[in-house]
Amino acid sequence: MYEAAARSLRTAERFLIAPALNGRFAASPVLVSDISVKGARFRHAQPVEMGQKSLLQIAIEGLPPTNFEAVVVWTKPDPLAAGRFMSGVRTYVEPAVIDGVLAHLQKMQRTTRIEELRSTDRFDLSPAMEGEWNGAEVRIENLSARGARIETPRPLAASATGTLTFAVAQLNISVTAAVAWTSMKAVNPSMYRSGLIIDEKPELLRLAIGHLCEAGTASLDTHSLALKLKVIRARARQLASYANEMPGLPTEQYLLIQCVREELRLNPEEAMHWYRRARLTIADPATRAAAPAIADHPDALAVWEYLDRSIDPSIIGRTFELP
Repeated sequence: MYEAAARSLRTAERFLIAPALNGRFAASPVLVSDISVKGARFRHAQPVEMGQKSLLQIAIEGLPPTNFEAVVVWTKPDPLAAGRFMSGVRTYVEPAVIDGVLAHLQKMQRTTRIEELRSTDRFDLSPAMEGEWNGAEVRIENLSARGARIETPRPLAASATGTLTFAVAQLNISVTAAVAWTSMKAVNPSMYRSGLIIDEKPELLRLAIGHLCEAGTASLDTHSLALKLKVIRARARQLASYANEMPGLPTEQYLLIQCVREELRLNPEEAMHWYRRARLTIADPATRAAAPAIADHPDALAVWEYLDRSIDPSIIGRTFELP
């Protein structure tokens, strides 16, 4: 059950819904923010448990009440709203029903298709899982179909290759990986963390993630971008105290935009995600009305989306115009 969700829930086309749809799950009100033929994501005030089953009831203007049988695949605190939660559910309903709902929402101009198929989300492991790196004991802190983060007693050399092995349920998994980065743990200077890139056996890793989700020891990592953006904002604030005021631009916001541009330049795969989103927003009349200064500039739109539209688009446009 959960292994199927881990393998395929994120490989179906998903559609963002704006504004979110009012609904109920387990008799509690929720806001449904995206839907696919295999699942949905919603925000809510009352916590739910992984594996919890209930009806997801969605109210859609112009349609009779729509009910989906659903099971919670992951749930985490909402990084955008303290004290609230966000959850992903696997839905069990005929695809034709979902297609009808999506067609109706599309006519109402309330959906935006997410172009990329996000099949390599990271999952946090709690507690960390025992494993081996080239025969030495390590602890695996998170896992995806394309990588892992491990804890080691000694630093690993960047670009080093090796074999990561671990066991999940009846699966004995052994994959070749390369070290992408290594850093000392802030909470325990005697230990190190390393990020691994894995280029083989993605289906086997997804199956392992499914078993971990079923056991309640894996949950979807939704904090990575929020944390990265906090670091970038902090760096911009620090640099602003040393920089000269830019003509007509707030120094901190100018530096924040430049930091994000550099981040995207150094991470081509991540940049591709934001450029794809930018291409979608260019075609959105509401976006063109809200950000005319950058409506035809995909690079600027990508930065605006990365910053969660928190910066005035005219400031982003003027920053891009500067040498």
